Amino acid sequence: MFKKILVIIVAAAVYLHFYPNEELTNWFNSSKEEAQTKFADISDTKAKVAPSKLISVLQRDFKNFTKFEVAYVKELAESRENLREFHKTYCETEQGNERLRREHVKKVCSTLEQYRIL
Repeated sequence: MFKKILVIIVAAAVYLHFYPNEELTNWFNSSKEEAQTKFADISDTKAKVAPSKLISVLQRDFKNFTKFEVAYVKELAESRENLREFHKTYCETEQGNERLRREHVKKVCSTLEQYRIL
């Protein structure tokens, strides 16, 4: 029984190799890409720290922040998605932030990158 199944699989592979079907190939490639992205998300080996780590690291620097800036940073630390958006907008492009002074933006960005919070 096992030999018959193996022969069928090999025969199908040889047939598809020598007589490719464009539709089938496109479907296979798109399915393969989809599976690879899903497996990459699942098997991400980078050690990530909880978003709340940002607060604990910057706690000693909060004496230099205004109360509105502290509230904004705490709002950012509520979710990883907020931090990703902040990093994409302000750390990668060095765009100005209306709610945080430039040196504090740099401090938050360096903390995010140093501790792999994203």
